[in-house]
Amino acid sequence: MNVLVIEQEKIVAQKIKDLLYGIDESIRVVGISDNMFAAAEWLDTNTIPDIILANKEMMAELGNNVRRDVRATVTLSTTTEEFNFHAFRYKTIRHILNEITGRDERNPLPDHRNQKVSRLISPVSFKERFLVKQGQKLLSVPVDQVAYFFSQERFIFFKTFDNQKYLLEYRIEQLETILSPDQFFRVNRSFIISLPAVKEIHAYFGNRLKLYISPSADKEVIVSRKRVSDFKEWLGK
Repeated sequence: MNVLVIEQEKIVAQKIKDLLYGIDESIRVVGISDNMFAAAEWLDTNTIPDIILANKEMMAELGNNVRRDVRATVTLSTTTEEFNFHAFRYKTIRHILNEITGRDERNPLPDHRNQKVSRLISPVSFKERFLVKQGQKLLSVPVDQVAYFFSQERFIFFKTFDNQKYLLEYRIEQLETILSPDQFFRVNRSFIISLPAVKEIHAYFGNRLKLYISPSADKEVIVSRKRVSDFKEWLGK
């Protein structure tokens, strides 16, 4: 599924991308535009994507500037607490969050995903520390001491730069929503890494990348093919 994101805030746009990849790695964000003029130009020169995510006001202006017929579009309103999805099917608009009868009009994201989107668009506030157990003690570990997060045998851990390992009661998808995208990047299903943890980057077969991180991990850290482009962009910020 190809998705175009129209969003002025770079942090919000990045979190939307991370959220989509967390939902399904087959989703491909083919473009990000920060205004409707750039989006209109993109749509005039590229294949129309399956989904467009934008606020309603920007989407209305976009429709007046695109010379092509845009179909199969979903718009996301980010201006209010209540998120309104619209589907443009057969040149008609259906409000698919309302109670619409018929099997063809379904909410494209289940309720729990809408809740994640709601958290996503709320004022940005990222995690600053994690409370963890070490034996019988409780420790508060600042996020800037974390080298990376990883899953292991269905549990989530993180390692600090001094090679201490701690168990977390989070899921990888949850961590994506509470960690600053400027500091951390999810490279695959199992790893979220911080930039200072990356020591070397090597080309890897299948158009992927292999990372050498510190402290070292118990298994190879491979940037999945679908995340390579975004990872390179993250490195170059």
